Amino acid sequence: MTEDLLDYWLRMIKPLFPANAWIISRVVGSDHLMQIDWNLETDLHKQNRRSRKIEIIIKEEVIDDYLERNKDERILQDVRMKEWISTRCRQFLLDDEARTSDPPVKWRISKDVFNS
Repeated sequence: MTEDLLDYWLRMIKPLFPANAWIISRVVGSDHLMQIDWNLETDLHKQNRRSRKIEIIIKEEVIDDYLERNKDERILQDVRMKEWISTRCRQFLLDDEARTSDPPVKWRISKDVFNS
């Protein structure tokens, strides 16, 4: 069930990022992890520039809480998650050239995201 949920959340958030975003998703322990980055198209002379990586981490207790909800509550939680991620995307510097020494930006989704 959690693999299906991870695929569902991945399909839900993909449109929030640039069309050329590369998203890797997996289960790490009992948490969901999505790593996202994309080609930066701001400099024609540097065609291989990539954005800094974003890691979205969804903790096990969030997953368990989501799975215990009814359909209407899940729809509301989906909306809240998309709004939360959209807000962070707008704040994220899209032109930030990634450097090998830069750690990924970590966005942790907690129960507070769904209950706000």
